[in-house]
Amino acid sequence: MKKTLPRSVYAVFGVLVLLFAGLVYAWTTFSKPLTNIWTQGALTWTSTIVMIAFCIGGLISGRMQKRGINQKLILVIGAILMLIGFVVSGFGGNATGSILFIYIGFGGLAGLGAGLAYNVILSVASAWFPDKQGLISGILLMGFGISSFLMGLLYAANVDQMDGKGGIPWYICFLGIGIGCFVFITIGALVEKKPGPEFVAPAPKPGKKNKNTTEPFEEVTTAQMVRKANFWLMFTWATITTIAGFAVVFLGTPIAVAAVPHLNNSASLLAVIVGLISIFNGVGRIFFGGVFDKAGYKVTLLGICIFFIASMGLIILAMVTGSMLFLVIGYILTGLAFGGVTTSQSAYCNKFFGAEHYAQNLPIMILVILPASFGTKLVQAVQSGLEGGGMSNTGAYIVVLCGVAAICLIAGIVALFIKKPVKS
Repeated sequence: MKKTLPRSVYAVFGVLVLLFAGLVYAWTTFSKPLTNIWTQGALTWTSTIVMIAFCIGGLISGRMQKRGINQKLILVIGAILMLIGFVVSGFGGNATGSILFIYIGFGGLAGLGAGLAYNVILSVASAWFPDKQGLISGILLMGFGISSFLMGLLYAANVDQMDGKGGIPWYICFLGIGIGCFVFITIGALVEKKPGPEFVAPAPKPGKKNKNTTEPFEEVTTAQMVRKANFWLMFTWATITTIAGFAVVFLGTPIAVAAVPHLNNSASLLAVIVGLISIFNGVGRIFFGGVFDKAGYKVTLLGICIFFIASMGLIILAMVTGSMLFLVIGYILTGLAFGGVTTSQSAYCNKFFGAEHYAQNLPIMILVILPASFGTKLVQAVQSGLEGGGMSNTGAYIVVLCGVAAICLIAGIVALFIKKPVKS
């Protein structure tokens, strides 16, 4: 029998890998000094390219695993792609002044590498915890979620913002980030492996209730999954709630300033308050992962919708009253709810459709970020249109927030129609 490490070790190294793979979602921070070279509109397209490449990477990773390609090799390929991506975008973009190098390097290659690594870690590390699918999904995705916040702070503190205060040139920072991604994802590749047939999950403690047993409801292929109503109901729920999360994240700073105008005079305090969404996004992944295990999928999905609706109400109250307390609590609840969305997708996919084809099924489930990203652009267009039509910015934000609350109510209704499959 091959010697295996305690299963908690695989979880720790999984978080480490996703901490670096998640850096592709820190583009808002990475691109700040680049606005002195390219327009904000041109730079924004990088985020869209990253999302598309990330989804493609997940799909390719699932196919590679299905064909029996070793997960360690896939992780190393992902690490190499991220290294090359940061080098190409940094040195290529700086040397030529062409934003195409940013699109190809950061958006395409780094996004593809992150998708490869993400899919492997979630499918491999989660296999060690069949009894705690919600919790392990939350722990792993916490690393992915807080990556942009932690590494973004480190980057922002050291990079040359081109404001005359000095710092490390942005393309040198990109090189350092690429090397860090390569080193730590490769280390994770050396450690991570799937449990063997001899592995048995620990038995639950006597008298301890847990609605999430080790057995999935069904074991189905991707082709079978996409023909099931439960898949499309969950896909719809996840798309709606992802739009809600994206909308507040993308409008977080202007909403905060509109609600509490004096925050515009304190950049550090503003950054901390808006940063609460990212911090509690990580907390929410673990929190709702635990809820999924203890209370089941329906309570989790409905709970996330309730948190979103409550958060929209509190942010609206903050805009009406100017209360920073309402704003802070609203942003905390938004972060918790948004964190629960990705955890629920992962745990739901494993629980409803099984572990055998999880590596191929999960990339299909996370494709929600594509329609959600376009949905977010629609939200921003509505907000801009209201302002252009003569409405105050505060009024426009309130209308948008009411709309987000309304679609979260719809998501809650959708969740009620998701039924546990009946085994034949």
